Amino acid sequence: MKITVIGTGYVGLVTAAIFAHFNNQVGGIDIDQDKIKNLQAGQVPFYEPGLAELVKQGLKKGKLYFTNSYKRAVAKSQIIFICVGTPAKENGDYQMKYVYSAVKSAVKGLKKYAVVCIKSTVPPTTKEKIEEIIKKNTQADCDLASCPEFLKEGSAVEDSLHPHRVVIGTESKKAEELLLKLHQPIKAPRVLTDIKSAQTIKYAANAFLATKISFINSIARICDAIGADIQAVSQGLGLDPRIGHQFLKAGAGYGGSCFPKDTWALIAFAKRLGYDFKFLKEVDNINRQQIDYLIARIVQLVGPVKGKTITVLGLAFKPNTDDIRESRSLSLIKKLKQKGAEIRTYDPQAMRNARKVLTDIDYTDDAYQALKGGSALVLMTEWPEFRKIDFKKAGQLMKKKAVIDGRNFLDKEKLRKLGFEYKGVGRR
Repeated sequence: MKITVIGTGYVGLVTAAIFAHFNNQVGGIDIDQDKIKNLQAGQVPFYEPGLAELVKQGLKKGKLYFTNSYKRAVAKSQIIFICVGTPAKENGDYQMKYVYSAVKSAVKGLKKYAVVCIKSTVPPTTKEKIEEIIKKNTQADCDLASCPEFLKEGSAVEDSLHPHRVVIGTESKKAEELLLKLHQPIKAPRVLTDIKSAQTIKYAANAFLATKISFINSIARICDAIGADIQAVSQGLGLDPRIGHQFLKAGAGYGGSCFPKDTWALIAFAKRLGYDFKFLKEVDNINRQQIDYLIARIVQLVGPVKGKTITVLGLAFKPNTDDIRESRSLSLIKKLKQKGAEIRTYDPQAMRNARKVLTDIDYTDDAYQALKGGSALVLMTEWPEFRKIDFKKAGQLMKKKAVIDGRNFLDKEKLRKLGFEYKGVGRR
């Protein structure tokens, strides 16, 4: 099949590479000319395991190409995926101008029937506006659909090849059949529904997962107060099949490009409908408070942080990505700086991105350099290499042997045997 993917950011590039892998002819469009030139040379602009190899494979086989030209890519396309960004406004709602612009530019180049499929996360009530744009800008027969993505950064390729479900929302039987055919190589349950329901599934999924994280962080505070063990509590909860074990890991809270933004957007969307989503507001509030809670744990170990060097290991919002959007680590660093702390930091992948937004901290070449002279180590991203640190050596480098484990990731018994003071989140 002939596919066009508009937007070569995280979602768009993964989508293009996967469908090219399934031997479709896929064109990726982006207005950033430098990005297109780099992609044409097989250079992926962000870190995602396995993606660069898929892109190079698609280019080599002639199944994948990148262009700035809508005319070239769209003219013979059967399915056009809209994968552009929907950044948050100040009130938490989505900015839709990039989606509307992409749809308008895409359908102007249509010569025959095609499905315009929205993969960007959008409010369910945008359906009518997008249909109006399509009607005004093309004479070609055209159907609208929505196939929300459920990718996890760091495992996006695997999630695309082996998803838990494929959601197809459309009111057109013709569009539904075309999308079912495209997804045929992917073995997963199909959810066939209308457009608004498909887009609500995406909203609801991310809000629910964010809720689980804020819930377990609240339970962790109780554990800290009474001396219980959050890891045992999480295990006991997760073994209940009605609850499940995923996203019941206490720590610094959730970040990234999806959970915060989608939570805020659902609150704003509900408000427009006349519903005050107080429950979800509190989920967000708990997540915001978690950084202050971590700082309080740091102060418990080292006293006031003014003038002290604090080592922060991990800048990406999660391992296996260089994405720092809404990173809990960056929020922590900013608040520590406000309190007068000096920050030394290291991350295997995210320092290039972090340097763009944090210029007044000390970036180092490895964890040991970051630890030198530190009054405390704060672990914020669970990169596997951090678990392999020689903490005997680390203790000799540090001014004070104090560890605040913001991800409950490190071996607390080992650290305590080496003379470290250790505090996790809800850990005894």
